Amino acid sequence: MADNPIVTAIEAMTPEQQRGALTVLDMLTRPLTVREIENALKAKGVPRSRAVVTAASVKNLAIIAMIGGES
Repeated sequence: MADNPIVTAIEAMTPEQQRGALTVLDMLTRPLTVREIENALKAKGVPRSRAVVTAASVKNLAIIAMIGGES
């Protein structure tokens, strides 16, 4: 993959730096917990009762990010 800046950056890392990068990536891409989903919904104005039901409904979807409109 010539000229790919991501590959170039990874190849320039030491093994220790690569392990650190993977650790951070794992933290950022882990599925959200039901509580985190509820809190994200409530932060955008969804009533608590609806947030609880919605979060329970999607808990098995391995959601890694939620992006909403501006409040």
